[in-house]
Amino acid sequence: MSASAAATVVTAAQKAQNFASQTVETARTEVLKEPLGFIKILQLFLALLAFATAASGGSELAFNRRCPNTSVNVLYIGKYNYPYDLKNAPLNPKQKECSDLKADRTTISTDSKNIVSSAQFFVFTGVTAFLYSIAFLIIYIFFRHKYNNIVYFPLIDFVSTCIFSIFWFAGSIAWSKAVSDLQHYTKLEFIIESMSFCNKININCYGNKNPTYTNLIVSCVNSFKISFIQPSKKK
Repeated sequence: MSASAAATVVTAAQKAQNFASQTVETARTEVLKEPLGFIKILQLFLALLAFATAASGGSELAFNRRCPNTSVNVLYIGKYNYPYDLKNAPLNPKQKECSDLKADRTTISTDSKNIVSSAQFFVFTGVTAFLYSIAFLIIYIFFRHKYNNIVYFPLIDFVSTCIFSIFWFAGSIAWSKAVSDLQHYTKLEFIIESMSFCNKININCYGNKNPTYTNLIVSCVNSFKISFIQPSKKK
């Protein structure tokens, strides 16, 4: 490396160090105790919780089918995960099926309605809101003087808050409906009734394992909380 190039690198490193030192010196953590910063932290936490629980709401279900004139029980297991496309969620037997008749389908459902699109929109809203909250928390803490002196920062913050309020409200309603539909289509009673091979004479299908919806319900609750918190931010 030439002497001039080395000098350029050293100069750049010194400038970066000076900028970092000045940034740390101007940091104002007390803004986190003010409504502006505190509500932003709350929004960040709830957004993280909402999209994380929505994306991790997968579960497993199972039911048994007793083969006619035998004591053999065939276990069928279905699994679904984000984005909850039930039309492609597998439903397969764990052992050889009864000789009389095979399962009507190899997926949990033949219809997913708008579950997939609602889930994807909800998670997208959560992730972007999370990143937006992080970005403005950094501005509040390290660049508060610029936030107060440059009119565009508060304006962008206000417009973004309004947009996210609309997104959260619309997404919460759509996601709640999607969760309700998902519960309906993954209910063992519904699955068994919709399988014609469970409705034959002398055939007995019965539930073995119900799916869990805890994460999905938590995500719905948090999304409505954010919908009310978003417009409450004050400068």
